[in-house]
Amino acid sequence: MLGWEFPPYLNGGLGVATVGLAQALAPLNDLTLLVPRSNSSYRAEGYRLLTMHGQSISAVKATYLERETEYLKEVKVEYLPIDISGYERIERRYDAVEKEHWLKVERFVEHEEEISPAKYFFFDQPYGSNLVQKVLDYTEMAMAHSEGWDFDIIHAHDWMTFLLGMELKARTGKPLVLHVHSLEYDRGGPESRNWIFELELHATQVADAIIPVSAYTADILKEIYGAKADKLHPISNGIEPFEGYRKEAPFPEPLITFLGRITHQKGPAFFLEMAKYLLGKRPELRFAIAGRGEQIEQLIEQTAAARLGNRIHFTGHLETDPVRNLLAMTDVYVLPSVSEPFGLSALEAAQMQVPCVISQNSGVAEVLPSALIADYADSQALGDRILELLDNESLRQQVVAGQLEDLKSVGWPRAARQVTALYQKLSN
Repeated sequence: MLGWEFPPYLNGGLGVATVGLAQALAPLNDLTLLVPRSNSSYRAEGYRLLTMHGQSISAVKATYLERETEYLKEVKVEYLPIDISGYERIERRYDAVEKEHWLKVERFVEHEEEISPAKYFFFDQPYGSNLVQKVLDYTEMAMAHSEGWDFDIIHAHDWMTFLLGMELKARTGKPLVLHVHSLEYDRGGPESRNWIFELELHATQVADAIIPVSAYTADILKEIYGAKADKLHPISNGIEPFEGYRKEAPFPEPLITFLGRITHQKGPAFFLEMAKYLLGKRPELRFAIAGRGEQIEQLIEQTAAARLGNRIHFTGHLETDPVRNLLAMTDVYVLPSVSEPFGLSALEAAQMQVPCVISQNSGVAEVLPSALIADYADSQALGDRILELLDNESLRQQVVAGQLEDLKSVGWPRAARQVTALYQKLSN
């Protein structure tokens, strides 16, 4: 299995989903998870951890042999030292230079020079326009390190690992499974036709099976990427069971919360417009925008210009416990995404007994039918759904209870059984 985000280096739901699925797959499969980076202190039940920070390939192999018996019956996890965002926007089109990079990696199987991580994995900036090059470097290093590995299935999570997955398939002939958590179409919109889109497009043609995280994403893969229907096997994300709790806020006013990357895809600008609409009707309300991303400065400036800084609060990035504490004080959670393949944060809010209003363009609506649905771009309709929950206690209790019931059918063990069945089908 090829992943990109992994604790403690998490940027969004991808890393959480990778860990959750891997842990559930461990009892059912002999699983090796290859990710760019974690740290030596991270330990998860059922995992064999191997870090590769700052080591040459030969040193890595020696370390692997030395530690192999320590976690003999556990899942093998390999690490490559890289720390970048998997969802940095790449605006350049698929030009001739990028085609040369692609060809370089395709010819890599003939390249025998030992690769030092000093050449590839020490970057001045972990984010930015060189993200594509980092993915190419990761692919090249991983191809060298995995020489001689014996496996039956290649399972690649999102575009950052698709190139490596295709290279491994070309070298070994093993079936390739793409796990699609997000697409460039979601992030960039219908007009996005850059290198990442081309990579995703090519990967869907090469793959033996594709796991979209929702039927919503499966439809996009068919209509926009031309994926064959018989390749598509939608499997919803799960969530770790957690007993929700409520917490008294430091202020008496109702709190409405946005939680996610501050990017166009997640719809924070629509959340801000909805907040302005509601504050015009109910000036006592408070709003929280939690997360980070390229739109945050613009949103802060717009909030200041509207003189709403005392009503709209920006928390920045929050780790797991602060997120739960924020949700424990929240009265309504809003997911106003423009295009949301799944929406794990809505499940987290549901666990914390928070009624949710979610975009009609979201996969999570398929597993959380008790939540209220609204058009992300209609600030008035979105706001009115929130007012219904604030003003109608009976409706609020009904939505909260319904969401908790919905969660009973959502879990990583169920997803792991479905994925394992797909593995078995491809192996026969």
